[in-house]
Amino acid sequence: MKSESLNFYSFFTKYSIMEEYGFSSGIVNRLYRKILPNIPDEGTIEYFLLNRENPVQHVLSLIDLSTISESNISQQLDLSIKALCAKVIAFGLDSDIKAKYNSIELNSKPFELLLKKVNDLSEFDEEETLQLFNSLEAIELLIIDLRKNKSKIGTSFHLTLVTRRILEYTIRIKELLHLKIHISSKQHWENILADFIVYSKHKDSVRRYLSRHSDLVAIEIVEHTSNKGEKYIAETTKEYWKFFYRSLFGGGIIALFALFKLLLYTYDLSEVSNAILFSINYALCFIIVNQLGGIIATKQPAMTATTLAKNIDKEGTLKYDSIKSITIIVRKVFRSQFISVMGNFLMAIFSACIFMLFIQIFSTADMAKIVKPVYLIHKIVPSFQLVFFAAIAGFFLAFSGLVSGFVDNKVIASKIPHRIRNNRFLLKSEKLATFVDKKWGTMFGNISLGFFLGSTFLLSHVLPFDIDIRHVAFSSANLGYSIMNYDFSHHTILLAVIGALLIGLVNFIVSFSITLYLALKSRGVNFRLLPKVVFNIFKDFLHNPFHYFIKIEKEPVTKKDKES
Repeated sequence: MKSESLNFYSFFTKYSIMEEYGFSSGIVNRLYRKILPNIPDEGTIEYFLLNRENPVQHVLSLIDLSTISESNISQQLDLSIKALCAKVIAFGLDSDIKAKYNSIELNSKPFELLLKKVNDLSEFDEEETLQLFNSLEAIELLIIDLRKNKSKIGTSFHLTLVTRRILEYTIRIKELLHLKIHISSKQHWENILADFIVYSKHKDSVRRYLSRHSDLVAIEIVEHTSNKGEKYIAETTKEYWKFFYRSLFGGGIIALFALFKLLLYTYDLSEVSNAILFSINYALCFIIVNQLGGIIATKQPAMTATTLAKNIDKEGTLKYDSIKSITIIVRKVFRSQFISVMGNFLMAIFSACIFMLFIQIFSTADMAKIVKPVYLIHKIVPSFQLVFFAAIAGFFLAFSGLVSGFVDNKVIASKIPHRIRNNRFLLKSEKLATFVDKKWGTMFGNISLGFFLGSTFLLSHVLPFDIDIRHVAFSSANLGYSIMNYDFSHHTILLAVIGALLIGLVNFIVSFSITLYLALKSRGVNFRLLPKVVFNIFKDFLHNPFHYFIKIEKEPVTKKDKES
């Protein structure tokens, strides 16, 4: 077959606009192609590459490299570069995308320059082709800057997919430009043909597709939760003790709502009714604590984990920064969580005891029947089931943090506050706009957590095993109510105290780990370096255990600090 009759166009362009479908459609299409694989048309280079034993050498035997610069293949190469550039330019000059660039004060001029240059591609010499490289690299930096500023402009699954695909286009264009410069080089042709064969093998892999896209949902949320997480990390001794006082306040409120939950049990309602009431009780508790300035320690890990990920990748290079700086951040996060958990734990027990004392003094009701102390304290004594239930609570704590970040992102990406300020049916309310902007995500996170924790026990009727939750602050309050209504042995009380602290530890570890994983994955950080980071943190903990609980050390001065 003559090289003039070969179709290189689809091979050069590599990506088709017909494959730019959504996430679920992408999975369905890949499963369909597993059953009935897509066969390239005869006469295309893909057909020869995928249907010959020695495909690269076979294709090269069809090409006359000595005259290729004047051939139809060269024209197809130029057309393919123009086609891919057209897609990149269309993205950059889209009105919505330009508006996003303008809002973060980024100049989209490189897209316009690419438009001017690419029209004369066929007449380019090597120097002009290299200038095109520079334009493409400037566009790549612009897109990366756009993605870095997702906390300001909001993002969406679709926007992230599109920007990722545009970056793939720019990479492919640079590969084709490189081939254009060295079009008569056998080595360059071998490389680009071999790369395509590797790409084709994994193109329809469902597993790789899921792995590659699973971070996109996380991208929509983690930047916003990381911004909130910063206020849950104590930087100074003053902030450290302020966290303790605020968590004491939160523990007191939780003790009151733990009592309300015990009282709801006495009405002998159906389990569905109980689930609804428990959920509302939890949600109201979390909302009130948040609005009054208290701290619920177990709600913080989902926020602080994303902040840790943000600090691990400070420069936005998708790589771990100084292990020393990461260790210091982990210390801050750990001790901030420790003091918050202790505040909730101590005040929940103390407040529960005080509330019960007042009830016993001023009421004639048999509180032992309402509280059921033996049953309550049995639920707190350490066991495998307790760890499992605490892990379930940790999962929901992480998930509620993600819900909060997701809603915050949607508020920004959809410009809801701006719409409210200009909506006459909502009286152009500035207060409502500010509330939605600042509080909407947190409120949805608290409501979702309330319903997760309040209704989990219903799953026991669906699953072949019992399932419930254990939350450190509510369990601590239940411990206080129990010991005020029954004469337990010191051994039993000690076991229950250990159990409550174990619940707090599991709540923290599970919630923190899930969110940290998603946060790191969304930032594209290399997980192969994670064991080294964990080992260094563990070693630092053994040498300086006190730093992870109490001591507030000064931050090391960085070069940036010195310059400023």
